[in-house]
Amino acid sequence: MSLAIIANPAAGRGRGRKVAQEVEKMLKDKDVDFEIFYTEGHRHGIELAEKASRNHEVVAALGGDGTIGEVLEGIYQSTRILGIIPGGTGNDYSRGLGLPRNPKDAVEVLLNGTPTAIDVGVESDKVFGVLASIGFPVTVIKYVNDHRDGALKGPAAILAGVAHTLKHLKSYDVKITLDGEVLQRNVLGIMVMKMPYGGGGLKFAPEARYDDGHFTVVIIDKVSKWELATALPRVYFGAHTNHHAVTIRTAKSVHFECEPLPKMFDGDLCSATPLSARIKPLAAKVMLPKTP
Repeated sequence: MSLAIIANPAAGRGRGRKVAQEVEKMLKDKDVDFEIFYTEGHRHGIELAEKASRNHEVVAALGGDGTIGEVLEGIYQSTRILGIIPGGTGNDYSRGLGLPRNPKDAVEVLLNGTPTAIDVGVESDKVFGVLASIGFPVTVIKYVNDHRDGALKGPAAILAGVAHTLKHLKSYDVKITLDGEVLQRNVLGIMVMKMPYGGGGLKFAPEARYDDGHFTVVIIDKVSKWELATALPRVYFGAHTNHHAVTIRTAKSVHFECEPLPKMFDGDLCSATPLSARIKPLAAKVMLPKTP
C-alpha cells in the first residue's frame, strides 16, 4: 500500500507538527512506503491531496477537522481512500467515525483498517464530511481561530469561544429550504450534520450517520443567553433534542438565505451565505477500524 500524509503543522496550536514528527518516525520504523507533505496555508491541503491522489492509494490528513475536510475535497472524486490522523482542536471526524485519537493507534488503522464508504456534502464553496453551519457555532470557531496564539488549547479553547459567543449572542431571520419545503425562522444557529458531533464533542445530532444518505439538520431558534448557556451542557450528551427551541429534520438538499453570514464547513470558515448544499451518498471512502 502506498501512503501519502497531508499534515498541517499549525493544527491544534502546534500539536500537528509534533504528531507529524511522531508519525513519520513510526512509519519509517515499519518500513512503510509513504510521503509526507506539509500545508502552508488555508486550502493548501486540497491542492496537496489532489496531487498526492495521483500516486498514492491512501491519502491521509493529519491535523484538525478543517485539514481533513480539505483532504476529503482533494480526493473525493477519485478512487483514493481517505486516512485520518487527528491532531487538531475539535477532532469531530474521529469521534463520528469511531477512530482512535492516539497517533499510534490511528497509524495502525491507516495500515490495517477497512476502506468504508461515507456520504459527502457538496456546497458551492466547499466539500464537507462532518457539518456545515451558520450562526453561533461559526462565531465560536471564529473566536478560536482568531486566538490561535493564546494559552488555551483543545476543549478549553472552544469553551472560551462559547463564553465569548454567549456574551455577544445574536439571532438571525433565515429562509430555510429543506428538500423544497420552506421554513421562515429566527435562529441562533443551524447545523447541517453528517456525523453526531460538532464543536469539539458537542453531540448536536445523536442519530446522524456518515452513511445514511441524508443530512441531519439541527435548527436552534432564538432563546435568551441564559437559556442557551444552561442548555448547552446537555448537548455533550445529546440530551437537548426535546428542547422547545430545537428542531431536527432530515433532508438531502438544504438552502439558507439570510443577511450575509460566514459559513463554516468542518471547522473551516468560507465566504458568506447563502448556503446551498446537497448530499452525495457514499461518494468517498475512508479507512476505518476493522470490525470483529
